[in-house]
Amino acid sequence: MFQSVPQIIKFMEKYPIKKSEYDLLRNKYIRLHKKNKDLVESLYYAESVQRGILPSERHLARLFKDYFILYQPQLIISGDLYWVGSKDDIKYFAVGDCTGHGISGAMLSIMALSYLNYIILAKNITDVSEILKELDKKWIEAFHQGIEKGYDNDWMEIGICSYNEKSQLLKFSGAYNKLIIISNSGKIMELETNKFPIGGWQVEKERNYISQSVFVERGSMCYLFTDGFRDQFGGDKSKRFTAKRFKSLLSFASSYSSIAQLDIIRGELEKWKGNQQQTDDICVLGIRL
Repeated sequence: MFQSVPQIIKFMEKYPIKKSEYDLLRNKYIRLHKKNKDLVESLYYAESVQRGILPSERHLARLFKDYFILYQPQLIISGDLYWVGSKDDIKYFAVGDCTGHGISGAMLSIMALSYLNYIILAKNITDVSEILKELDKKWIEAFHQGIEKGYDNDWMEIGICSYNEKSQLLKFSGAYNKLIIISNSGKIMELETNKFPIGGWQVEKERNYISQSVFVERGSMCYLFTDGFRDQFGGDKSKRFTAKRFKSLLSFASSYSSIAQLDIIRGELEKWKGNQQQTDDICVLGIRL
């Protein structure tokens, strides 16, 4: 309601109260204002840390010649994440969405990034389905104590790809995250996802993530994304953007350069959102293979 101490003073002058009550309210507001200011400054500092942990433009450019990343947190820091890496002749890229927003989501995203580095680069697990299986195992272990005490443990939705540039073979595995591939001719291929996440309450006795393999035509666009864009409210009737509309947007943008695609997709998001608040964290990774 009030943005500064002078504003509350003007408010108090307009609606007179006893001096003792005024002094008490004034002091409480000043303390609250300072706590809020410290919290916001901490979030912006955390944002710089999170950005430093996510893959840099240099890392992306080293692996892929033509790509874009739309990364737009809802609350300064994000529960969405993207990751790229390489091992021998194989390139990897992933996009994930951790439960929660802000601080809680960001902490989970950093945990996920550290696990991906460990599993692929240190533990040398290279099959995408086995990567997700190991990621799920590590995730559940991290929250094991919380489950024993009756707490709900958090989960993550993620899609991960491996790509051999020489053979043009792409492998994909997803936990509630799909992959969309659009060829030079405009043909759309949508690879389905496993119907369970990373972590969360495990009903299955053992989770086995399916791996799908496709040979990708050179120049095709691959898209990994979280649900933030398609769930954004906006438009004339204040409805969700929807997966169907999002797929059509990618189809339209795919023939353009990645720089132009980013402008098209971001522009459509801002146009759709209008004066509405952002609904969720948003992450879209596009790579031309």
